[in-house]
Formats: sequence, C-alpha cells, structure tokens
Amino acid sequence: MKILVLAGGFDQIALINELTSRNHEVILADYFPNPPAKKYVHKHYQVSTLDEDAIFNLAKKENVDLLTTACTDQALLTVAKVSEKLNLPCYISYQTALNVTNKEYMKKVFYDNNIPTSKYFVVKSIDDLENIFSQLSFPAVVKPCDCNSSKGVVKVRNTQEAYKAINAALSLSRSSTAIIEEFKEGVELSVDVWIDQEDAKILSVSTTSKIKNNRNSFTIYQSKYPIEISNVAKDKIQDIARKISRSFSLINCPMLIQLIVNGDEVNVIEFSARMGGGTKYRLINEIASIDIMSIYTNMILGDNNQVICPKISQKYIEIDYLYANNGTFNKLINFDILKNKHVIKDYFQYKESGAIIKKSTTSSDRIAAFLIEDVSLAKLKEKRKFILDNIGILNDKDENILLKEIFDE
Repeated sequence: MKILVLAGGFDQIALINELTSRNHEVILADYFPNPPAKKYVHKHYQVSTLDEDAIFNLAKKENVDLLTTACTDQALLTVAKVSEKLNLPCYISYQTALNVTNKEYMKKVFYDNNIPTSKYFVVKSIDDLENIFSQLSFPAVVKPCDCNSSKGVVKVRNTQEAYKAINAALSLSRSSTAIIEEFKEGVELSVDVWIDQEDAKILSVSTTSKIKNNRNSFTIYQSKYPIEISNVAKDKIQDIARKISRSFSLINCPMLIQLIVNGDEVNVIEFSARMGGGTKYRLINEIASIDIMSIYTNMILGDNNQVICPKISQKYIEIDYLYANNGTFNKLINFDILKNKHVIKDYFQYKESGAIIKKSTTSSDRIAAFLIEDVSLAKLKEKRKFILDNIGILNDKDENILLKEIFDE
C-alpha cells in the first residue's frame, strides 16, 4: 500500500519503521523542511498537517491507500476528515475525531455521560469573561480548545491573569475558542489504555511531573511508574476508561487519559484516542510487555480482532525528559556509553543538531529523554542522579546547556 503519514516527529519514526518493515510505501507530510522522520520515508512533502485542503490534494495527487498518524492530536483530526472525504479507512469518524481533539466538544460529552471532570466554561471572546468570573472559583486553568503540546495551557490565580491567558489561548486555537476550568488539587496521572474486543484494558498508570520553577506552566519533565493510589481510585479509573470508550464509541484503538486523583476522588482532565507522545510507547512496552506501536499498526492496516494480554512489571520505571538553556543544540554526550553499560535502558533524541533552543515551556521544546528502571525507588533515584551528573547537552560552543536543576527534589 501507499500510505501518507501526517507529522514527522520522533514518535512517528516508530510508526514509519513498522510500515516500511511490512513493505509499504510511506509518504510524509510535515510543515518543517527537515523533520526527524524525513530520512525514513520514501518521499516528504513540506505541508502542514493542519491544512486539510492541502492534505486532501496531496492524498489525491499521490493516490494513497491510507492516511494515518500516531501520538499527536490535531493531525488525527485531519486524518479523519480527509479519509472520510476520500472514502479511505480510518479507525474513527470525523465527528468522533472532533469530539476527542476539541476540548469544547469533549467536555460536553463528559458532562452528558456523567464522566467526572472540572467545572468549565467555553470562551469565544474576552467579552464572555465578566459573566464567567461570577460563576468561577480560582485558581483555574485556561486552555485553547484545539492545540498540540500543551501550548497555551496556563494556571491562573485571578481575573488579571485570566484575561492575559485567555487572549493567548484564543490566538493559539484553530477554532478561536478556549475553555477555563476550575483547578483540581491532587496527583496528575497519565493512563494508557488499549480498547480491544473484550474491554478497555489499562496498560500503564504513571505520574506526570511538571517543571517546578514555572508556577503557571504544565511542562512535563518526567513520567514515573508505579503510583500509589487507593483501591477505590483504581476501580474508578477502570470504570472511567470503560465509560469514555462507550461514550465516544471507541473500539480497537488506543486511548490516553489524563486524570487528577485526590484520595478516592478521580477527575478527568482530558483524553485522546491515541497513544501518548514523548515516546510513551516505549514506556508502555516496559510496563506492560506490550508492543503498542506494532499493535496500533496492525489496527490501522485492518486487523480489528486483536485481543491483548498485558503483563504488568513489578519494577520502578520512568522516562526523564530533558530541556536546555537557550542556544544552538549541537550534540548529546555520554548517552551511548551509559546505554552500553546498561545504566540507561534507552534514550531518545528529539532535536536535530543545529536546532535553535529558545524556550522550555512546552513538550515540543524537549531535546532528549532517557528511560530507566530498577528494583526500588531509592535505586532508581540514585541511577537518575548518576546519569544527570554524567550526560550533557552541548551547544555549538561545546558548553553543557542541560537544565539539570528541574530534577532537584
């Protein structure tokens, strides 16, 4: 088959490798001139994955048999829309894709189906806020309704901060729409699910830690497993996974749910019908002994009868995401040495040499990450510290610009 893959970041390389290993011709659409996945495909077009008309024309020009993507939200919406117009297979309809990628529609489905979530308000104009503030408790969280990589997601503590955040969110949203929702205290969890013929099966439940020196940011620097929560909360998470899959008519597909847990209380932040980004497919593999990217590839190629049997690890496992001070990224040092010595289980380079680093405020600003595991939390912490003390992210002047301090505990 000739397959058009939308988005060419690091996570999509694994999908492309799965497809080419099965002798499919892969064409890539990505806005950037030299995305990381470009070297793995047969042909690359510099086209935005958000430009539905351009993707439609490209798919017709190349006479593709399938459109797909992985580990990203907004490109999934384009895949569903264009596939529907061209009568090509897709695991979700356009309407379902809209419901799972636009927070306005998603929250409505949550409320209509008694899925626990924060009180929220839809904002289409700054003029909406005056009435909203009389019904809203601070702190609150502002989000664009349809945007990748946590862009524009900001915690606000008062009306002044809210006005500023809403302005930014409206400008980032494809539909010029934002939501403001009440902030829930608790531990944030990321739940990876595969919905097969039998059930919504939980593959991993991990904590997501945010950079502490930016009090308004939601920039994730670590995903860690296992987590300590009550049995009541665990049962609620399983029930929520099933309820979401039914409410959004999802089957034979992945699901990523972000939750806040506080004691026995569980609230859904948001979810998507996809695998998590940031190389989560590798974390899932270590936790559940499931090659989720291979299973996903089987599904998009037409296998709708898969039944999976996760085998949950008893080890302590984490992915640590690395950010850097501003500058020009040159290279990583000592990662290969530590991997060969089995200190690092695996590592992932997200940025190419020569990339300009201007900020560390969203997940798309990550330079690299490493995956580690051990038999106890104490040993895992020791291993992480040793690695951070011995690796480097070098700029074009051979200076180490790694932001190591974000891991201070």
